[in-house]
Amino acid sequence: MKTDLGKIPGYPALRYMGNQGSPILMKINKENIERYHQGRCSLEEQRIVQQWLDSEEAEMSFPENSDLNAIGDRGWKRISGRYHIDAQPKPAAGFKLRNYRMIWQLAACIALLLGGATFYYLNTDWKNSQHNTFAYKEIKTLKGQKLSVTLPDGTIVWLNSESVLRFPENFKGQLRELEFSGEAYFSVAKDASKPFIISTEKTKIQVLGTKFNLRAMATETATTVVVEEGKIRFSGDSNQLQLMLTANKRGVFETKGAIPSMQTDEVYAPKYMAWKNGELLMDNLTIEEVAEMLERWYNVKIKINRPALSGERYTGSFKNPSLQKVLESMSFAVKFSYKQNGQTFILY
Repeated sequence: MKTDLGKIPGYPALRYMGNQGSPILMKINKENIERYHQGRCSLEEQRIVQQWLDSEEAEMSFPENSDLNAIGDRGWKRISGRYHIDAQPKPAAGFKLRNYRMIWQLAACIALLLGGATFYYLNTDWKNSQHNTFAYKEIKTLKGQKLSVTLPDGTIVWLNSESVLRFPENFKGQLRELEFSGEAYFSVAKDASKPFIISTEKTKIQVLGTKFNLRAMATETATTVVVEEGKIRFSGDSNQLQLMLTANKRGVFETKGAIPSMQTDEVYAPKYMAWKNGELLMDNLTIEEVAEMLERWYNVKIKINRPALSGERYTGSFKNPSLQKVLESMSFAVKFSYKQNGQTFILY
């Protein structure tokens, strides 16, 4: 409701809509405020005075010559109740409340202090929460996509297609831990005081500083690690099977059978890292395996319409090739034909 100041200084007028909808105009003066304090106002007059007390006009237009001491207690009770302040005893004899505005100023100060304290508490609590909670980033690659990611410690990760890397924005504590699925090449920054640990769905890799390729595709039963430099500890999810792998060693954790198994062999490591340099290498793979690789590499769909063709094997090496070039080479070596239907290539 809007207040209207009266024309006579010190005697504002307040318009109030009564219960019947008709406006009531009443001057705010010494008499009706004292009557309000003594409980002798009508219900509608009480509402008008209460509205004036709640408005900002009470600070600058309090009627002249009003008995401020008489209404001081009531004003304090209203304000203390609004701001949840313990009630104060009545002022001692001889204490003169010089201006009712002091009450409102005091209330404003208290409100400001309470608001500031609340903001400080909430802000501090939020900062503490941020300090105690790790914020994580998640990087995903799609079919046909490859990315290079630098982690907070300086470790560089090259992500192959259809991979997911999840890591904290800052490595805190005594470990550098992250989660991974897909295929990636890791060049881990050396920090002997903070072991670097990668968790996949089935395995765990722990290093201090090394370079290796990790393949943990969700569609495959085997997780494979090939070390190019340094040493890593490769273990199954139950930690019962473990391998220590050094340069040019490959570790394979297989879950295809009834009992998980782990084995290691000697390999030529650069062959397994070639993909990050745009080299497509296929070493004695079945056509079915090659088809899965090409789907991820080029983001296409490949169908094999001749059942016997799936088991045929192919070996080839390409540098940043087009899909047509790869299929032409394969079709000549393995003796099959292919056709394109949109984003689908059919081998027959």
